[in-house]
Amino acid sequence: MLRTRLVAATVMTALFAGGMWADLVYFRDSIMLHAMFLVAAYLSFREFWPLCRATGHQTFSNWGTLSGCALVAVHYWSMHLCSSPGATTVAWQRATNMSLAALAAAILGAFLLTARRHQLQASLGGVAVTCLGLLYIYFLPSFLLKLRHVGPNGLIGGSGWNSFGHHMVVATVVLAKGCDVWAYLIGRLLGRHKAFPTLSPGKTVEGIVAGVVGSVAVAAVLSLQSVGVLSRFGLGKACVIGLCLAIAGIMGDLAESLLKRSAGAKDAGNVVPGYGGAMDVVDSLMVAGPVAYFLIPAML
Repeated sequence: MLRTRLVAATVMTALFAGGMWADLVYFRDSIMLHAMFLVAAYLSFREFWPLCRATGHQTFSNWGTLSGCALVAVHYWSMHLCSSPGATTVAWQRATNMSLAALAAAILGAFLLTARRHQLQASLGGVAVTCLGLLYIYFLPSFLLKLRHVGPNGLIGGSGWNSFGHHMVVATVVLAKGCDVWAYLIGRLLGRHKAFPTLSPGKTVEGIVAGVVGSVAVAAVLSLQSVGVLSRFGLGKACVIGLCLAIAGIMGDLAESLLKRSAGAKDAGNVVPGYGGAMDVVDSLMVAGPVAYFLIPAML
């Protein structure tokens, strides 16, 4: 099991690193990050709807998946507009409105689809879980895509956003997912006390403490001038970022565990050997994305 997870993690890390490098050096944009996000969102939607149906809810799964993936494309275009050379505050406002309007259209579309369903009593639950899927799988992690376009001044499209935003996305993924890695390894070796026995039986107090401490330590390393990823923040602020993102990653993991336990499932799917489904891989980023987007500019 551990060997399978290690191989899968190596492949996913290589793909992520390659995509981020291409965006930084070749495209000087976020097209590869959006493409990776699109694949993860599509797979996550395919896993999310069966979980909802297992709890007895009807779903508008085709609409939810199609509109959710379309939202990623609209988001890329909006970020491209407000990060283009010479973009103004007006362009940023239009880009923001474009992204929000697309999300509103996706939610309203779910309501309109209820007119074609004969089981009106189940329509409320169907609309609710469809909207939850759009918010959980697209909206929350989309802040990670916005973070990719944040400049050193804390604004989307700010001067130097390509380098700064790249570093912030890398730091967010490393610190949030790194907490998972430390918690899993130390939990297997030294874990004795269950932290959430009903919600997440595999998590131990020892593992969670190790995950948080490990992320803070990694953040301290990233703050070194020789590394440069978080050097702008200094040691103290970098450690605060590491602490907050570690906690956010744990919250994201628990949130996904709640969805799975509600449906009586151990894993969201089986698309990733050793991990389970796509949702099992990106769960920590669902919460870490928005936390990083709002925390990092506040720390500048």
